[in-house]
Order: sequence, then structure tokens, then C-alpha cells
Amino acid sequence: MSRHQTTANSLPTAAEILSRFYTAESIYMASAPSDRDFASGMGKHLAPNFTSYQSPDLPWGGERSGHEGFQKWSETMSSYWDRLEVRDPRILEREGADEALVYLTLYLRARGSGKEWVTPMVQVVKVEREREWILSIRAFYWDVRGLNEVSGLN
Repeated sequence: MSRHQTTANSLPTAAEILSRFYTAESIYMASAPSDRDFASGMGKHLAPNFTSYQSPDLPWGGERSGHEGFQKWSETMSSYWDRLEVRDPRILEREGADEALVYLTLYLRARGSGKEWVTPMVQVVKVEREREWILSIRAFYWDVRGLNEVSGLN
């Protein structure tokens, strides 16, 4: 059975889709710009019409659409951080739902200073289970001012 020929009972959960994406995201962020492969890494987990919503108070903030928009976000984000890990994600979802609430610990390391930042974060994520894609992620950072300070902006 191919990836797109699943039955209703065998569709992946939002948690399974997110787990694969978080792994690809960590690899992408840690890679040197010349070694990043968006299309076969993070990109394969995102719908073509994917939308990311980030706090407008961050240099990588705002709304980004499509693969190109998310790739631009990830390039900007990774210019500040050489390590990004989603740790201990607790994914709350109803059985069969296409939306999940994720409570996680975000671990970042500043590219320039090597300073580490560990903070709670919440994401609201929409998925398309049939295609195993993420449709949107809306991120809620706990301490935006602190995040800007560690990244060297304040």
C-alpha cells in the first residue's frame, strides 16, 4: 500500500506526522547552509499550501505561506540558532482529528554566542492525515523578550 493509499483505520495520527517533522527540522537547523536539503527534509512533511504563524515580535516572525515561505522562515531562524530541538512534545488530539495542540519544550542554541535557551512553547497544528502533511503551525512562545535577548537582539 503506497503512502497515499491508506485506509481510514491506518491513517497516521497528527502525533506521528509531527514526530517525523520535528526530527527533520532539527537536522535542517543544525546543518550548514550548503548542506541543507529542504525538499527531502522538512519540505516533504509540509503541504504545498502550508502556513506558519510566528510572533510578529521576532525577526523570523509573521505569517509565511507555502514551501518557499517556510524555507525563508527556516533560513532566517537558523541564522540566529545553530540548534533547534523540540523536546518532550505532549500532543493533545482527539482520535481521528486533523488538529492537535502541542505543549513542548523548545531548546535553542544561539549561533553567535553559543548561549542556550530552553523554554516552554505551545503550537496549534493542523494536518492532512491522508497525505501525511502539516497544513499549518501557529506557535506561541512563552517569553518573546527573553528569546530576543538570547538571540542577540536586545
